[in-house]
Amino acid sequence: MPLSDKQKEIIKSTAPLLRENGKEITSIFYRDMFKAHPHLLNMFNQTNLKIGTQPLALANTIYLAAENIDNLDALMPWIRIVGHKHRALMVQPHHYKTVGHFLLSAITEVLGDKATAEVLEAWSTAYGIIASVFIKVEKQLYADLGSDAQKDFIPLTIVKKEVISNGSVTALTMERCDGEKMCPFLAGQYLTLRVQKDGQLHNRHYSLTEPFNGKTYSVACKQEKDDDQPFGIVSNEIADHFREHDTILASLPAGEFVLVNGAKSHLFIAGGIGITALAAMIKDLKNQGRLDSVTLIYQVSKKGVGAFLEEMESLLDKDHYIVLDKENPVTKDLLKSKITPDTHVYMCGSPTFLDKVRTYLLECNHPESQVHLEVFQPALSILKSAAKNESKTQVL
Repeated sequence: MPLSDKQKEIIKSTAPLLRENGKEITSIFYRDMFKAHPHLLNMFNQTNLKIGTQPLALANTIYLAAENIDNLDALMPWIRIVGHKHRALMVQPHHYKTVGHFLLSAITEVLGDKATAEVLEAWSTAYGIIASVFIKVEKQLYADLGSDAQKDFIPLTIVKKEVISNGSVTALTMERCDGEKMCPFLAGQYLTLRVQKDGQLHNRHYSLTEPFNGKTYSVACKQEKDDDQPFGIVSNEIADHFREHDTILASLPAGEFVLVNGAKSHLFIAGGIGITALAAMIKDLKNQGRLDSVTLIYQVSKKGVGAFLEEMESLLDKDHYIVLDKENPVTKDLLKSKITPDTHVYMCGSPTFLDKVRTYLLECNHPESQVHLEVFQPALSILKSAAKNESKTQVL
């Protein structure tokens, strides 16, 4: 059912109310939905829920969708990014009905008298339209997997476990143990691992660190022991309790962060563990005989400590491999010296790191259409930019 002109005006006029009260609305939404359907917790990153990034990202998502209700096609690149994550977590069409019910209930509770029947009907219709777009995209992503055996979490055997980067990163190599063929993937995509802890399932996306070889999947998990934040549940569980020959559940590779076909020059910028996604891309270009098109800027947190430092050094000559640290961080002048008009820039790291580098690139007047990002937490500024710039590959 399409939105009427009057309903579009209602959506646009009430969208600022949702922006103003977005975090409160989404916090109530999650509270009530998980109370009624506790099993749905199995689909969410518990750390992001605890520190508040998940509710805030959802609030901004709703607002941006409302802001672009006349032209949802402009949001398709972002919708595909989120759709890949939904497919990786096995989100199904019926989940959208549940989400819609509790979202409207939360809007009603927070807006009070302002949530008139007319307003709620307009938002219900708008949500249905947005949900249908997601469902259509995700239906195709499921179809791309092929047989039903591929459309669920599957068992993988850990054939190699290695502690790297001075003990802070755990590298896993895994193979299928269900008799099915390996699913091809593109360098830059991620694998979603699932573990059980305290009777609850926890999921996390991990960039694949090796190009597809037809035999194994490889990822690297950074242990998180920050006393000021909730621990990274999945990463720490893998580091502390999984061993070689153990079985771990995974959904098949997903993601839109991949190499641009036909690009002549590639600048990779990694912040800390962000090297994981970029390492696979660089090695893929090596396999293609195109390392001469690659430059890597790698900023680590502590001098001499970082995943794949030595491996990248063995692949790239010194003019195309710059290692930095917090005492000697990336600068605008450095970036300016490494980009040409046809350079495609691929960045991966924390939201703070990426925001700074993106700002430098904008100041260098580098085309935004040639900047591609992978970020490991929902980053609100990047979310907004992804919605405004449909040519940019940005992963939240």
